[in-house]
Amino acid sequence: MSILSLKSIDKSDIMLSTIMKNFLRIFTILTRKQMMVCVFIIFLMFICASMEAFGIGLVYPLIQIIGNPNFLEEHVAVAEFVQRFGVVNHRRLIFFCSICLLFFYIFKNIIVLYEAKLQIAFSMNNQKDYTSRLYAYYMSKPYLYHVNTNLAVISRNIGTACSSVFCMILVSALSIITELVTVFVIWVFLAVMDLITALGVAFIIAPFILLLLNFFRKKIGVCGLAQAECAARMNKWINQGFVSLKETKVMQREKFFSDAFSSTYTEYVDSLKEFQFIQRVPKSIIELVSIGGMLLLIAIKMLLKGNPDSLIASLGVLALAAVRLMPSLNRTVSLFNDIKFNMPFLNEIYDDLIVIKRGRDVAERGTLNVASARMPFEKEISVQGLSFAYPSKIQKDVLKDVSFSIPKGAFIGIIGPSGAGKTTFVDILLGLLPPKNGAIYVDGQDIYKNTCGWLSNIAYVPQSIYLIDGTIRDNIAFGHTEDQIDDTKVEKVLHMAELYDFVQTLPDGVRTEVGDRGSKLSGGQKQRIGIARALYNEPSVLVLDEATSALDNETEKQITDTILNLKGKITIISIAHRLSTLENCDFKIKFENGKAERITQN
Repeated sequence: MSILSLKSIDKSDIMLSTIMKNFLRIFTILTRKQMMVCVFIIFLMFICASMEAFGIGLVYPLIQIIGNPNFLEEHVAVAEFVQRFGVVNHRRLIFFCSICLLFFYIFKNIIVLYEAKLQIAFSMNNQKDYTSRLYAYYMSKPYLYHVNTNLAVISRNIGTACSSVFCMILVSALSIITELVTVFVIWVFLAVMDLITALGVAFIIAPFILLLLNFFRKKIGVCGLAQAECAARMNKWINQGFVSLKETKVMQREKFFSDAFSSTYTEYVDSLKEFQFIQRVPKSIIELVSIGGMLLLIAIKMLLKGNPDSLIASLGVLALAAVRLMPSLNRTVSLFNDIKFNMPFLNEIYDDLIVIKRGRDVAERGTLNVASARMPFEKEISVQGLSFAYPSKIQKDVLKDVSFSIPKGAFIGIIGPSGAGKTTFVDILLGLLPPKNGAIYVDGQDIYKNTCGWLSNIAYVPQSIYLIDGTIRDNIAFGHTEDQIDDTKVEKVLHMAELYDFVQTLPDGVRTEVGDRGSKLSGGQKQRIGIARALYNEPSVLVLDEATSALDNETEKQITDTILNLKGKITIISIAHRLSTLENCDFKIKFENGKAERITQN
């Protein structure tokens, strides 16, 4: 054998290995129970395929019966059997066989539809389960993960990627098995009828299909990768364009975002156009080869046997098999292409799906949002030797050996220039960022040893309040279902946030819709809802991150007075640039160059 032949065989083996690796990878994300269901579905596929081949085989005797008026005289045993059903002549025999074949096809198609329904339900149920768990898994990821991960990528993974993995790849993989089993069983049936013809089909069409798959493999892979990248970028431009809509319109930058989205979407459509054209090409080629091969076979058989009458039945069945095989071969190539096109999505979320398969996401989510008792807080919050550096940054520690104490009930101010570490400290206090060195202790207990218990004590009011698209009541009782909301507490915190009188002027009161991200409210009203939300859970520690910065001076003073009424009852930690906000605090902590210094009030 020549070196060229060896290289050709090696290349073919590599190609087949790559195709099978892509095909089988989807099944590695399934659990043992899911694989058992999958095996049962494949078993049904064999039954359906066998019935498909049997149905084609039944056409052969029907053609023979139709073409032979003396069939009953020549087959006495058959005549005796059909006489029980009132069949006594050739015409009735044709009618009887046709009705039996009709009922068989009805039964076969009922089984086929049941298998298809089971296959679709299997794929869609897995999509529902994995997508829901993937959403929860991302939600449970540490805060640093979200700091370093683009929201557009997460949105794509949960939406487009999950849908592609289960709707396209898994469904396509199961459909390929169905088609391959059908093709195999029909081929076995052809081999029983005419071994030479069956071998010709196997050694001509099978390599031809592999060559087709390999020819388009790289182009489809490039198209699929482009689609995955464009999906993330489209989400990015949608998020950035509409979340910042107010600033965009004021600065008259609508065209910038529109052009950026349009450019990305054009790339997406171009890759889709090329893929859809590639999908059409194999159908025409396979049809040409199949029909051409069948006509060539007829010509060869005529040359060898010479008698057309002897070939009518076998050629009729062969033609029927070809009619059934061609769509199967077309679908097989098309489905393999679908898998290759959508494979970048599976590659993107494969590791996350494996985590879900092995149940590690359940363990991770189980540590969060646990209904646990509040961590005891009777004396003080003690910050000892706290240091922190963001893992993705080369810069020095953001915080360096920070130490101070906050007595229970104190009102302290956090001050310092931008980038001094104020927000980083608050994020550590909120349990969002694990410290590099040191710890924060509450009555001697490390808050990171019982994060849920510590967070049960805390309420947080950020500089920019995010409001869900719901009612004022829903936003105050954030994260509670309709039947869990305590309306007495809602009314109480409305008074505390100086929002009660405003709400009373609204026709629907606390059930007034706030619009998307609070678009129907002013900035000050949104901020007050954020404060009311923080107070709803009756915290023992209130953390304010520039919480009054969006309010006018008079309203700021009113809310500051309200907050001061809480002094001594709860511990208040406030980041503020306006020193007037901190006039009545017990003491300040000044952050600068990663260090913290306590400043006592005059």
